[in-house]
This record gives sequence, structure tokens and C-alpha cells, in this order.
Amino acid sequence: MGKYGYYVIDSDGHGGEPPQWRHGISAEWRPKMVEYVAKMKEIYGDLPGAGSPVHTEDQQNYGEYAAGELDFETPLQREGMAVPGPRMTDMDLEGIDVTIMFPPGSGEEWALSDPGFSAELCRLLNDARATYAAYDPTRLKLVAKLPLIDPERAAAELDRCFTQYPDLFVGMVTAQHVLDRNLNHPALDAVWEVADHHGAAVCVHGGGQAPDQVPIVLDRYDTRLEKHAVTHPFGAMLATMNFTVGGLLHKFPNLRLGIMEAGCGWLPFWLERLDEEYELMPDQAPILDRRPSEYFLSGRCFVGVESTESALPYVMDQVGEDILCYSSDYCHWDCDFPHSVKLLVERDDLSDDRKRKILTDNPARLFGIPVPG
Repeated sequence: MGKYGYYVIDSDGHGGEPPQWRHGISAEWRPKMVEYVAKMKEIYGDLPGAGSPVHTEDQQNYGEYAAGELDFETPLQREGMAVPGPRMTDMDLEGIDVTIMFPPGSGEEWALSDPGFSAELCRLLNDARATYAAYDPTRLKLVAKLPLIDPERAAAELDRCFTQYPDLFVGMVTAQHVLDRNLNHPALDAVWEVADHHGAAVCVHGGGQAPDQVPIVLDRYDTRLEKHAVTHPFGAMLATMNFTVGGLLHKFPNLRLGIMEAGCGWLPFWLERLDEEYELMPDQAPILDRRPSEYFLSGRCFVGVESTESALPYVMDQVGEDILCYSSDYCHWDCDFPHSVKLLVERDDLSDDRKRKILTDNPARLFGIPVPG
């Protein structure tokens, strides 16, 4: 039980990549890895703090990206991002019992527009993260990164992760769209079939800014402030429409969906708007047999939230209490470590029951995590 009296499941943490994991690339693919790392450093050069900060109680200190041609980390990042022992210490400090760790979001799904390299990169990344999480499989859980540029390879990699590491992987992550394909493109059905078969949570987590991504909206903006502000919530709305109006939740009735790191205030408005459009034009979504909101509110869809979002009680009033999931965002430059659980627990606008839903019950249902009795 966590330090604040709740069994806390972090639905969206980061890290889990051992030091210098990219050095494990085979000789055949090393030149591609060097090219890929150089491109990431160029794309993300204006990200505040060069990525992940070291946090203390009262300040954040930032560092530059590592100089090595295969290294993308910042030397000052929190040690627990790369080493599991210190991560467990940080989880205890924050009051987290189980964390679901998301991999980097740097376009591995289609890296360098090369399906072969993307598949090799995702395999290496998933294996490296499995080595990290094996330190304590009861508390450290993973979502798989997949070469979605090639759906058949992506489906095979998801199946491998769940077959080879059944105690570690609880889901998969996808960007808000895959290059020129929406998430309900028929070619991606092969991936959703495997997710449905294994009970893998499908988690949409940004991805609009990644190298080589086909831009949607972002090509109109120049600053990281503007891009970072718009990409996650806009992508969340796109993905929600693809899974509801686009028919994925109808075609795959056991699929569970998580929309991560986009806030939640957009959700009531967007579901209401999708329902209105569907009621006016049902012939344009002939596969559906109910309103889009009914699919989303069927108990299979969830939204990750951070502790200080003012919209939490409003969203729970509007769409129900069984959707929102606590997320730490450990240990990114804009997270609330080490206070994220404390900040939610101490809110006076949420009942104890609602806090338990956000901290425990809802993320447990999304990821299939057992909760101690």
C-alpha cells in the first residue's frame, strides 16, 4: 500500500531504458542508428532542459544531450530513468506501488522511413526495457513500442513481447496517427487483432512531433511551446474519433484504449460533438450501432490525467468516474515529481472514493493489474 493510504498505479511513467542501450544495435544497423540519433538531436534541440531533468524538492537542473553518436540521453537525467534500483526508491518516495513505463516517443515506429531498421530498433528497445523491468516484475510494467510503418511486423513484435515476457508487458503504445494513416486504417487491423488476443491495452501517447512524422497542424507552428501545447490534446481527439466513429471499438469488442498525456478537459466536449455529428449523419458511419460516446463510455476507454488538472471533478461529473487514471509523467521536465501523488491526495474537490478510482481502480482496469485485497 502506498505511503498515502492508496494502492497507487501510475498509468503513465517514463524511462526504463538501461544506460547505452542503443549500443546493442547490430553491426548491420549501426550506421542507421548513428543517423537516427543525429536526427533526434536536431529535432529535439529546442526542448526545454534537453529532455529529462534532475529534480530536487524545489528546483530542476538541466543538462545537454550526451555527445556520443549512439547516445541521446542527458547526463543529468534522474538516475531512476535508466537504473531500476533508484527507480524503486523514487517510486517509494512519491508513493507509487506499480508503474507502467512508456518508451521514448521519437518516431521509432517508422524510424528513417526504413521498415527493417524500425523493426530492429523496436526489438532492441523492447528487449532492453524488459531487462530493466525484470528487476521487479510486480512493480515495473511495460508497454511495447512497435514498427507500425509495417503493420505485419508490428503485430509480430507485439505478439513476441507478450509471449516472451508475459509478466512484464501490459500494453502497447502508438502515436496519434502513423504517417499518412489514421489509426482506423484497415492496414493496422493486424495490430489491433493481436492486442485484442493478448488483452493488451492500446495506448495513444502523442507522437505528432516525432522525426519524419506526417505533420497535422504542427506544420503551422514554429516554437516548441506551440507544438507541445497542441499536439497531445489534438492527437487525443483524433484518436478518440478513429476508435469510436472509425469503428475500431466496434470491430474489436474486447479492445481497451488509453489516451495518455493529453489532459481530460476536452473529453466531454468532444464526445458530445461526435454524438451530434453522428446523429446528423449516421449513414457516414454505417458500422456503428450506437453513439460514439456509448462506445467510449462502455468501460473499455480511459484517459490519463495529472494531479493538478482543474477539470478532474468536472469531467467525472460529466462522463463518469470510471475513466480517469493517475499519471506521474516521471521523470520529464514538466512533471511534478516527487509530489504528484501527494498533490492529488490533498485535493479538497475530490472525494476519497474518486481519488481511489483515479489512483487505483481505473488504471488497474486499463492495464489488467491485480489490486491487493
